[in-house]
Amino acid sequence: MNRERATWAIIVAVSLLVGLLIGRPFSSSLASASTASFRSLFWDSRTLDLAVQVGLMFVGALGVAALLPRASEDNE
Repeated sequence: MNRERATWAIIVAVSLLVGLLIGRPFSSSLASASTASFRSLFWDSRTLDLAVQVGLMFVGALGVAALLPRASEDNE
């Protein structure tokens, strides 16, 4: 396995672990509020909204970083 694939594998593993740790408190609150509608859960519990917004900003930053040229390409 080359270095780039190992780096991506580590990034994916860390992302999954962080998602598991962040999602654990939500799973217990969702189980107890199974009768609540999506609208009341989403708007009354702003932590879920905040987590989604942080995730979208992170994905956007990765997308911008993917579009920018690498440092080795700037010297040519």
